[in-house]
Amino acid sequence: MALLRRTLYRYARRFQGGIREGLLLRLEEEKRVGWGEIAPLPGFSKETIDDVLQGKACPSAEWGWAAAKLDLTQPLEVASIPVRVLHQDKLKVGHLSLEEAIVLGKRSFFTTVDMNQKWSLEKALAFAKAFPRVKSFEEPLKPGEDAAAFPYPVALDESVKNPPPYPHVVVDTIKPTLIGYPLPKPRKGVDFILSSSYESELGIYQIAKLAYRMKIPLKPMGLGTCHLFEESLFEEGVHVKDGVLHFPKEWRLKMDKVEVILDETV
Repeated sequence: MALLRRTLYRYARRFQGGIREGLLLRLEEEKRVGWGEIAPLPGFSKETIDDVLQGKACPSAEWGWAAAKLDLTQPLEVASIPVRVLHQDKLKVGHLSLEEAIVLGKRSFFTTVDMNQKWSLEKALAFAKAFPRVKSFEEPLKPGEDAAAFPYPVALDESVKNPPPYPHVVVDTIKPTLIGYPLPKPRKGVDFILSSSYESELGIYQIAKLAYRMKIPLKPMGLGTCHLFEESLFEEGVHVKDGVLHFPKEWRLKMDKVEVILDETV
């Protein structure tokens, strides 16, 4: 029986004025290597890093282990994937007033807008009327609002497992870190878009590989978030050109940026 080496690295990196923490999982078996990332997203994930380290079952751990195991059982290299770049193609306005959102929208180029379940029906309708060419409005209404009264194209994200009765859902946005693994199945007539939860470059790469493994139509994925970090965890970098995210051929960790918290052979 082949021996399996498991290594777990912990990182903390500067991110938009704060710190983003996570775990990188490396599995090695018979010279094959698998990577996964376990990075609960504060404010959105129900679990914390400490929960993961205590062995609690949770979505981020499910996905991290699944990604690493998929690398061992279904090896795959991916050079690039089409992406939406956050704060460029996609506008986040949930934290803004209607007036602030309209001002921002008028000076920005975007195809989708994200309200993060924070707006009233009245406010969302007013914004949608001001920008009728937007392709989709992501989670436009806060819980309890009349979703059936919002007639514009909607992208689901946080509510994808228990969707409100929006009449015109056009996108299911799937974040493996938040949902876990296996993922919900694609629905006929609804775009299936994989999206990041501000994982590292390697975590983004694992989601990109999942898109190829699932053989879903490669519409621009919500994976254009690497530019939001102030420093890299890897010697190699990723870059976006003409709406396409390009990956390196290998991943070498900067060991001074991580802490080894587990290294065992089983």
